[in-house]
Order: sequence, then C-alpha cells, then structure tokens
Amino acid sequence: MPLTPTKDENEAPELAAASPREVRGLVELTERIVIGAYRRHAWLPRALTIALGVLVATCLVAGVVRLSPLPLIPLPLFAVSAYALIRIKAARGADANNALVRWTGLFTGATLVGFWLISMAGRWLS
Repeated sequence: MPLTPTKDENEAPELAAASPREVRGLVELTERIVIGAYRRHAWLPRALTIALGVLVATCLVAGVVRLSPLPLIPLPLFAVSAYALIRIKAARGADANNALVRWTGLFTGATLVGFWLISMAGRWLS
C-alpha cells in the first residue's frame, strides 16, 4: 500500500461535479429531511401543536386523578417544546433553514425527554 496519493485520489474536480441531489453527510441529510418536511407539508406544525397539547392534557389529567405532583414534572419541558414550535412556525424564507433545523432539534429533544418523564412518573406512581 503506497503512502503517496495515487492518481485517483488527486481527481477532486470529479468529486466536486457530483450530482446536486447527492447527500454528503448526516448533517446535510438531516437538513434535507427537516426542511423538506416543513416546506412540503403545511399541516405539520398544526399536527405537532395538537400532539403537544395532548401530552400536556395527559399530564394535567394524571396530576388531578392521582392527586400527585409527579405527573406535572414534564410540563416545563413541554413549555420549551411549545416555545420551539412557535419559533419553527416563525421561521420563513431561505435564510431560516438553519434556524428551522435547530428549533426542530430542540422541539424533538424536549418532547421526547418529556414523554419519557411521563412514563417514568407512571412507573414511580404505580
């Protein structure tokens, strides 16, 4: 195995002329999925708002039914998710693509951790 670059490794102009539809990394793939989903499906923010509302209502009902504050633990995380969702809805234009990806990541992370906390509160109370 030679330590010097071969002729094939020096042909970078061919790599630069790759197809514009080719994805070159996980970050670019994530950006394309998130931006494409929000641009093609206008109903997606509304569906996420409804899902977040159902999770908040579940926490509130569980707190009242069980007479315990433990089911209310995920509510601050759902508040962060709601704020991120507001920022997602406000992201418009071509300049907002990076912000859209960041706020979507925050929304997804906070919602998933909050959902996990709902299951942990159910386990603690049972």
